Parts: sequence; C-alpha cells; structure tokens
Amino acid sequence: MSEYPLIQAFQGRDPQYLPLWYMRQAGRYLPEYNEIRQGKTFLDLSMTPELSIEVSLQPHRRYGMDGIIMFSDILTPVHAAGIPLHFEEGRGPVLEKTIRSESELSLIDDYVPERDNAYVGETLQGIEDYIENLDSQKKPALIGFAGAPFTLASYIVEGSTTRKFEKTKGFAFGQTEFFLKLLRRLADITGEYLCYQIEMGARVVQLFDSWGGILQADDYEEFSGQFNRQILSYVRRKSKRPFRFIMFTGNSAHLVDRIAAMEPDGMSLDWRATDESIAALPSELLLQGNLDPLILYGSKERVVDATKKAIQRFAGKKHIFNLGHGIHPSTPLENVQAMIETVRQHRD
Repeated sequence: MSEYPLIQAFQGRDPQYLPLWYMRQAGRYLPEYNEIRQGKTFLDLSMTPELSIEVSLQPHRRYGMDGIIMFSDILTPVHAAGIPLHFEEGRGPVLEKTIRSESELSLIDDYVPERDNAYVGETLQGIEDYIENLDSQKKPALIGFAGAPFTLASYIVEGSTTRKFEKTKGFAFGQTEFFLKLLRRLADITGEYLCYQIEMGARVVQLFDSWGGILQADDYEEFSGQFNRQILSYVRRKSKRPFRFIMFTGNSAHLVDRIAAMEPDGMSLDWRATDESIAALPSELLLQGNLDPLILYGSKERVVDATKKAIQRFAGKKHIFNLGHGIHPSTPLENVQAMIETVRQHRD
C-alpha cells in the first residue's frame, strides 16, 4: 500500500523519515524550468495545463520531494474573476485594473472556479495522474494553494508589488468599510477556489498571507486573521474530500500565537520566529519553515549546519522540512542538493 509521508507527518513524527518540500520549488533556479520558459510568459506556463504540469513535476523528478505543489500564482483567481494582469521581469505581477472604491467591487462579482479556473483543475488532475502512476511505496502529496485576502487586496489596491503599502494601509485605516467589503469578497472567492482544488485532487492546501506581517498585532485580526479563519471554516465545512490546511504568513514573528489560534492543521513559519515561541506552540500543530532561504547562498558547510539546526529546533514537534519563504531564482543547485541530502540522512 502506498505511503504519503507528507500527509502522515500531520499524524505524528516519524523518527526514521523527515518529509520535505519547498515553497516556490518549481522555478528559475532549475535549468529545466528556464529551458521550458524560453519564449513564453509566466501566464503561458501557468494557464496551459501541459506546461504547468511539466513545471510542477520538475523538482520531484530532480530531487524526489515529498510534496508537489502546483505551478501557479496567488493572483490566479483574481485574474479569472475579472482583473486583467501581466507579469514583468524584475517587477512581478502588474494589475491592469485596480479596485479602489465600492462601486468597483462589481469587477470581481462573478467567479466560478470550475468555469473560470478550469485549467487549474486540469493541472491538478495531471499531477495526480503522475503521482498515482509512480512505482514507489513512498509517494509525494499533491499541494494546492491560494493567496489570503489581505495579501490579494494589497495587490488589487496598489496595482503591483510594493514595499511601502501606503495605499493598502491608507484604505484599511481611512476607508475601512470599503476595504472590509473587498476582503470579504476575496475570502469568498478564495474559499471557493480552495474547495475546487481539493475536489480536483489536492491533499494539502496552503494559504499564503505573504504580506500579513506588515500589520501590527492589534490590526491583524481586523484585516487578516478573521478572513483567514473564515476561509478555513468554509473549506472544512464544504469540502467532501479529506485535506490538510497549512497557514503561511510572511514577517510574522509577532503574530505566531494569533495564527496558531485559528487552528490550522499546519503552520509555515518564516525565519524570524524565536525558539521560545516555537516551543510554546501546541503539540498537535504541524510546523514547517523557520529557515532563511538565502542561507542557500552560503557555503556548503553553512548550509548543512543550518539545516541540522533547523531540524533540531523542531525536535519533538510534528515537522515537515521547508524554508521560511520561496527559493530565490539564482540559488546554487549544489546547495539545494546538500540541504536535501542532509534532511534525508536525518534520524531522530
């Protein structure tokens, strides 16, 4: 009978095997990705199931990851709901329309994932077919994901990636009623989108609140936490297939206890969480991350040492090895290999 170590990790720690996967594990650090990307845009890859399936599988073929996360973007449902966008090299997503008033909310009124993101369903089913046909006792788990409402809203009002978040916080603090309505609509879209992914085969889903950490703790619940809980509650209530839910929030060392209180199945930590805050987390909560992805730019010896320390930090906890954020495009392959070999050699 097939085993799924990544799924089993939610039940308890296996002293003989520590599962691993990486955020952004499919991407520009891989030469095979750059080869398939030639002459194509990001949207070409993510919206063409044949291409997105291939890109999603590349890290597993090279490294044997215990999770295969679908190749996509957190703005995929926003794009499908009615906001045109494109990706620019060095800048990332650029939204061709913004929503900055209540009258503009109608732009994302009509969203049905089965209709508007059918290509995502095809991608998930293609990855699941690959997994089912693997001649291996230990199989990788299919991972889906979505962006959290606050993070999506920041893109929608800013129009692109930002470092200052002046418009985001300006609307949150100055036009709160409108901003909360936007967040509620995005929570509805995201809940529907994740249910669709689970229906199409995802066994684990991760909610990315990449920008949630820009909020101080007192504002987090109002503008982020309540909507993330709404999504988790909706998906648990509506999904007909079993799944596990991981919550990731960037720059969130000051929010660890609040995120844990929403009771996800797993929590993905960035690299700023303290040992004390990790130790205080409930034993039933699976943990991953808490390692700076830029450590992979260091020497092999530093990478190996940091990997061992990261594993030790979660001793006695349910644990999936991961980084505190996505792999960077110019990450040296030999250091990725060294990190993975170190994880594979680990025994409790």
